[in-house]
Amino acid sequence: MKRLLIFVLIEFAFIACSSNNDGLITDPDYAEYITENAIDTEINFMAEEIYTTNESQEPVLKLKLISSKIYPCINYQLSTTEFINGNELIVRFEQIIEPDICLTALGPATASIDLPENISKLTFLNGIVIDKYSVAINEQKISVTLIENKFTTSLYNNTFRIPENSFAYVCGTNTNNTNIYTDFSAIIGQNPDFTEFVFEGEGRIPYPETTVGHWVNHPSKYYKYTDSAQFDTLANILNAYAAENIEANSGVSIAIYGWNNINFYSWIEN
Repeated sequence: MKRLLIFVLIEFAFIACSSNNDGLITDPDYAEYITENAIDTEINFMAEEIYTTNESQEPVLKLKLISSKIYPCINYQLSTTEFINGNELIVRFEQIIEPDICLTALGPATASIDLPENISKLTFLNGIVIDKYSVAINEQKISVTLIENKFTTSLYNNTFRIPENSFAYVCGTNTNNTNIYTDFSAIIGQNPDFTEFVFEGEGRIPYPETTVGHWVNHPSKYYKYTDSAQFDTLANILNAYAAENIEANSGVSIAIYGWNNINFYSWIEN
């Protein structure tokens, strides 16, 4: 009877331990990548195209990682190690790095890592916890599809790419001069080399969708061009228009954001 009782207790303990570790069983395919390192926060992530300098350049495809936990300084960093296995990107989280000099504002820990264009699978490792996603990357967009997750969340299922030879027209005005938005839009439309387009379907748009902080934040408009010299003419056109129609510090702004990091602004001499 005692032996039977001992056996029942052992079996119960085994079942309880198995239940407590559901979903944390290590996949043998990742045994060589797993370490004891782990971080105590969930992670949000997104694909994005960024510019690594202030000079003219084509956008670079990155994977942005953002902790859900908020830290006392805005410049905490996520430490990661990346591996490429065929068409799979494996991201292992190592630690949260506290900055030597604290930028005194609350914020998440972040990291930005390269996202190769040939990747079709994305895997995250946090200790023995493994999250998996499938990824499809083409010239139009980056699509992320969940396979299984326990500590990560994709912020966007689809992210549009920045089209080559494109630009965004971004304008904010006051309530009494909203005509500035339509007037300069009409000037852009007069150039036969500029063709307005929209990002079709569901996804995060890589350009600003409106201005921020104005009395009227107008929806942005997007254009493509075939002649870069025609795009360059917008610098002088905007200078002349702003000098005649926009007073300094009036709360009105126009910005032209080019696909290759060439930008023009109404508040400076371009």
